[in-house]
Amino acid sequence: MKTCCLKILAVFTFLVLLLSCGISGSDKTGTADPDSLLNFVRKRIEQKKQFEDFRKRTLPRDFEKKIENYYPVIRKYSKRYGFDWRLIVMQILKESRFREDARSHKGAIGLMQIMPSTALELHQEMDIEFIANNPRENIAAGIYHLYKQVRYFPDADRDNRVKLGLAAYNSGIGRIRDAQSVARHLKMDSQTWEAVKYCLPKLTTQDWRLHLEVWELGVPNYGYFHGFQQTLDYVEEIIRNYQIFIEMYR
Repeated sequence: MKTCCLKILAVFTFLVLLLSCGISGSDKTGTADPDSLLNFVRKRIEQKKQFEDFRKRTLPRDFEKKIENYYPVIRKYSKRYGFDWRLIVMQILKESRFREDARSHKGAIGLMQIMPSTALELHQEMDIEFIANNPRENIAAGIYHLYKQVRYFPDADRDNRVKLGLAAYNSGIGRIRDAQSVARHLKMDSQTWEAVKYCLPKLTTQDWRLHLEVWELGVPNYGYFHGFQQTLDYVEEIIRNYQIFIEMYR
């Protein structure tokens, strides 16, 4: 009962503050339009519910502690390679849920789930040694690896470059190249995520007739791709959560 009363008091206080400020819809005398005010309050309440649902459904319990711990390195390398740090946070969340010891069944390691072969390549390019067991170096390497993927799409606009880069990070650039080949054959804009999202499912054996039209050997250059759904979900989930996270951490 006490909690309920506190909530009502909080909403009432919020309404009083809004009225005193003459927020959106006010006339020249500073009196707020009740309908506009009510709609605004409803929108804010719904937004707060969405945030709370997002926290419970998506974020690990120690999320705030993880952010505090890794924010400096995330911020540093996000800025260096031109990413919004909040996007990288959502990618880490998707990759490992901020578990430093995360390891996939394919052998991907760390917060950014970097494959051993990729870690070796990044070690040589970045001159960092402990990608596998140093969380901060794993983050630095992962952000740089995403940057490399994004650079494969110079003709796409910024929004599509990021989505295509995320897809390449998850599936490998070869799969995205094959999807782009299908997109061009179908007269679609191969520099957009929407086109690639449509064409990735067409890289399975089921579409062998289409493959005969696209490739001389009748198979995708990088082989059949039956794991397309994972890549589609990967990109869509990160972007969806990122858009919510932006509103939470403006």
